[in-house]
Amino acid sequence: MTTAQTTEQFTITVNGVTLRGGGDRGVHTNALDALRDHGLTGCKEGCAEGECGACAVMVARPDGPSGERTRWVPVNACLIPAAALDGQEVVTAEGLGTPDCLHPVQEEMARAGGSQCGYCTPGFVCSMAAEYYRPDPEKPFDLHSLSGNLCRCTGYRPIRDAALALGTPDMSAARHVSYSATVPPRRRWARTSSR
Repeated sequence: MTTAQTTEQFTITVNGVTLRGGGDRGVHTNALDALRDHGLTGCKEGCAEGECGACAVMVARPDGPSGERTRWVPVNACLIPAAALDGQEVVTAEGLGTPDCLHPVQEEMARAGGSQCGYCTPGFVCSMAAEYYRPDPEKPFDLHSLSGNLCRCTGYRPIRDAALALGTPDMSAARHVSYSATVPPRRRWARTSSR
Protein backbone atom coordinates (compact mmCIF):
# COMPACT_ATOMS: atom_id res chain seq x y z
CA MET A 1 0.00 0.00 0.00
CA THR A 2 1.38 3.40 -0.90
CA THR A 3 1.49 6.43 1.37
CA ALA A 4 -1.13 8.15 -0.82
CA GLN A 5 -3.55 5.30 -0.17
CA THR A 6 -3.18 5.51 3.61
CA THR A 7 -3.42 9.29 3.94
CA GLU A 8 -6.45 10.05 1.78
CA GLN A 9 -8.81 12.49 3.43
CA PHE A 10 -12.58 12.27 3.68
CA THR A 11 -15.21 14.58 5.13
CA ILE A 12 -18.45 13.61 6.84
CA THR A 13 -21.12 15.94 8.19
CA VAL A 14 -21.81 14.63 11.69
CA ASN A 15 -24.51 16.32 13.77
CA GLY A 16 -24.21 19.38 11.56
CA VAL A 17 -20.44 19.69 11.86
CA THR A 18 -18.00 18.79 9.11
CA LEU A 19 -15.43 16.27 10.32
CA ARG A 20 -12.31 15.34 8.42
CA GLY A 21 -10.73 11.93 8.63
CA GLY A 22 -8.10 9.75 7.11
CA GLY A 23 -4.59 11.01 7.60
CA ASP A 24 -2.51 8.93 9.97
CA ARG A 25 -5.34 6.49 10.76
CA GLY A 26 -5.81 5.71 7.06
CA VAL A 27 -8.90 5.04 5.04
CA HIS A 28 -9.51 1.66 6.66
CA THR A 29 -10.70 3.19 9.93
CA ASN A 30 -14.28 2.22 10.62
CA ALA A 31 -16.89 4.90 11.27
CA LEU A 32 -17.14 3.93 14.95
CA ASP A 33 -13.45 4.63 15.59
CA ALA A 34 -13.55 7.83 13.51
CA LEU A 35 -16.53 9.16 15.51
CA ARG A 36 -14.91 8.26 18.83
CA ASP A 37 -11.65 9.90 17.68
CA HIS A 38 -13.69 13.11 17.33
CA GLY A 39 -15.09 12.84 20.86
CA LEU A 40 -18.45 11.33 19.91
CA THR A 41 -18.51 8.46 22.37
CA GLY A 42 -22.24 7.71 22.36
CA CYS A 43 -21.94 4.86 19.90
CA LYS A 44 -20.23 1.90 21.52
CA GLU A 45 -18.34 -1.15 20.31
CA GLY A 46 -20.21 -4.14 21.64
CA CYS A 47 -19.41 -6.95 19.27
CA ALA A 48 -17.43 -5.40 16.37
CA GLU A 49 -19.41 -7.70 14.07
CA GLY A 50 -22.62 -5.77 13.45
CA GLU A 51 -24.69 -8.09 15.64
CA CYS A 52 -25.55 -5.95 18.69
CA GLY A 53 -26.44 -2.48 17.33
CA ALA A 54 -24.64 -0.62 20.15
CA CYS A 55 -22.79 1.38 17.47
CA ALA A 56 -25.84 2.32 15.36
CA VAL A 57 -25.92 5.82 13.87
CA MET A 58 -28.31 7.42 11.40
CA VAL A 59 -27.17 8.08 7.82
CA ALA A 60 -29.13 10.26 5.39
CA ARG A 61 -30.05 8.54 2.13
CA PRO A 62 -31.90 10.09 -0.81
CA ASP A 63 -35.46 8.80 -1.08
CA GLY A 64 -38.34 9.22 -3.46
CA PRO A 65 -38.54 8.89 -7.24
CA SER A 66 -35.87 11.52 -7.84
CA GLY A 67 -34.24 11.62 -4.41
CA GLU A 68 -36.17 14.72 -3.29
CA ARG A 69 -36.69 13.40 0.24
CA THR A 70 -34.29 12.18 2.91
CA ARG A 71 -34.63 8.77 4.45
CA TRP A 72 -32.72 8.12 7.66
CA VAL A 73 -31.18 4.67 7.80
CA PRO A 74 -29.58 3.11 10.89
CA VAL A 75 -26.09 1.86 10.10
CA ASN A 76 -23.73 -0.15 12.30
CA ALA A 77 -20.71 2.14 12.56
CA CYS A 78 -18.42 -0.77 13.47
CA LEU A 79 -18.88 -2.30 10.02
CA ILE A 80 -18.69 0.60 7.59
CA PRO A 81 -15.38 2.26 6.75
CA ALA A 82 -15.53 5.95 7.62
CA ALA A 83 -14.26 6.77 4.13
CA ALA A 84 -17.40 5.13 2.70
CA LEU A 85 -19.39 7.95 4.33
CA ASP A 86 -17.38 10.65 2.52
CA GLY A 87 -19.65 13.56 1.68
CA GLN A 88 -22.62 12.11 3.59
CA GLU A 89 -24.61 13.26 6.58
CA VAL A 90 -24.59 11.27 9.83
CA VAL A 91 -26.50 11.85 13.06
CA THR A 92 -25.41 10.21 16.30
CA ALA A 93 -27.38 9.98 19.55
CA GLU A 94 -25.52 13.09 20.74
CA GLY A 95 -26.88 15.00 17.74
CA LEU A 96 -30.53 14.21 18.37
CA GLY A 97 -31.05 16.24 21.51
CA THR A 98 -29.57 17.73 24.64
CA PRO A 99 -30.34 17.15 28.32
CA ASP A 100 -32.44 20.33 28.22
CA CYS A 101 -34.16 19.51 24.92
CA LEU A 102 -34.58 15.79 24.42
CA HIS A 103 -35.62 14.32 21.10
CA PRO A 104 -39.00 12.50 21.38
CA VAL A 105 -37.22 9.13 21.14
CA GLN A 106 -34.88 10.02 24.00
CA GLU A 107 -37.82 11.37 25.99
CA GLU A 108 -39.87 8.19 25.59
CA MET A 109 -36.91 5.93 26.36
CA ALA A 110 -36.40 7.82 29.64
CA ARG A 111 -40.11 7.89 30.48
CA ALA A 112 -40.58 4.17 29.80
CA GLY A 113 -37.41 3.15 31.66
CA GLY A 114 -35.91 1.76 28.47
CA SER A 115 -32.33 2.17 29.66
CA GLN A 116 -30.55 0.51 32.54
CA CYS A 117 -26.77 0.39 32.12
CA GLY A 118 -27.01 2.67 29.06
CA TYR A 119 -24.49 0.85 26.90
CA CYS A 120 -26.98 -0.09 24.17
CA THR A 121 -29.18 3.00 24.53
CA PRO A 122 -27.52 5.28 21.92
CA GLY A 123 -27.81 2.53 19.29
CA PHE A 124 -31.46 1.88 20.16
CA VAL A 125 -32.16 5.62 20.08
CA CYS A 126 -30.66 5.99 16.58
CA SER A 127 -32.51 2.94 15.24
CA MET A 128 -35.76 4.20 16.78
CA ALA A 129 -35.26 7.72 15.44
CA ALA A 130 -34.65 6.38 11.93
CA GLU A 131 -37.97 4.51 12.12
CA TYR A 132 -39.65 7.53 13.73
CA TYR A 133 -38.88 9.48 10.53
CA ARG A 134 -40.13 6.67 8.30
CA PRO A 135 -41.28 7.65 4.81
CA ASP A 136 -44.91 6.74 5.50
CA PRO A 137 -45.76 8.14 8.95
CA GLU A 138 -49.33 6.84 8.59
CA LYS A 139 -48.04 3.30 9.11
CA PRO A 140 -47.45 2.22 12.71
CA PHE A 141 -43.95 2.01 14.18
CA ASP A 142 -42.34 -1.18 12.88
CA LEU A 143 -40.78 -2.97 15.85
CA HIS A 144 -38.71 -5.04 13.40
CA SER A 145 -36.66 -1.88 12.85
CA LEU A 146 -35.12 -2.61 16.27
CA SER A 147 -34.24 -6.23 15.48
CA GLY A 148 -30.58 -5.31 14.97
CA ASN A 149 -30.24 -3.99 18.53
CA LEU A 150 -29.59 -6.09 21.63
CA CYS A 151 -30.06 -5.21 25.29
CA ARG A 152 -28.70 -7.41 28.05
CA CYS A 153 -30.05 -5.46 31.05
CA THR A 154 -33.46 -3.87 30.78
CA GLY A 155 -35.39 -6.37 28.79
CA TYR A 156 -37.30 -5.37 25.74
CA ARG A 157 -40.71 -4.46 27.13
CA PRO A 158 -39.80 -0.87 28.21
CA ILE A 159 -37.93 -0.34 24.93
CA ARG A 160 -40.93 -1.61 22.97
CA ASP A 161 -43.26 0.55 25.06
CA ALA A 162 -41.12 3.62 24.29
CA ALA A 163 -41.18 2.85 20.56
CA LEU A 164 -44.95 2.33 20.46
CA ALA A 165 -45.60 5.51 22.48
CA LEU A 166 -43.79 7.69 19.96
CA GLY A 167 -46.64 8.36 17.60
CA THR A 168 -45.55 10.17 14.46
CA PRO A 169 -43.57 13.36 13.94
CA ASP A 170 -45.51 16.55 13.33
CA MET A 171 -43.52 17.55 10.26
CA SER A 172 -45.18 20.96 10.06
CA ALA A 173 -43.84 21.93 13.49
CA ALA A 174 -40.75 19.75 13.85
CA ARG A 175 -37.48 20.38 12.17
CA HIS A 176 -36.29 17.53 10.03
CA VAL A 177 -33.23 15.83 11.44
CA SER A 178 -31.18 17.15 8.53
CA TYR A 179 -28.73 19.70 9.83
CA SER A 180 -28.25 21.05 6.34
CA ALA A 181 -31.70 22.61 6.63
CA THR A 182 -32.00 26.25 7.57
CA VAL A 183 -33.85 25.49 10.79
CA PRO A 184 -31.45 25.86 13.75
CA PRO A 185 -30.44 22.66 15.53
CA ARG A 186 -31.79 21.83 18.99
CA ARG A 187 -35.16 23.44 18.34
CA ARG A 188 -37.87 21.93 20.49
CA TRP A 189 -39.17 18.83 18.77
CA ALA A 190 -42.85 18.43 18.08
CA ARG A 191 -44.86 15.32 17.57
CA THR A 192 -48.33 13.98 17.52
CA SER A 193 -49.20 11.81 20.46
CA SER A 194 -50.26 8.21 20.17
CA ARG A 195 -51.49 8.17 23.76
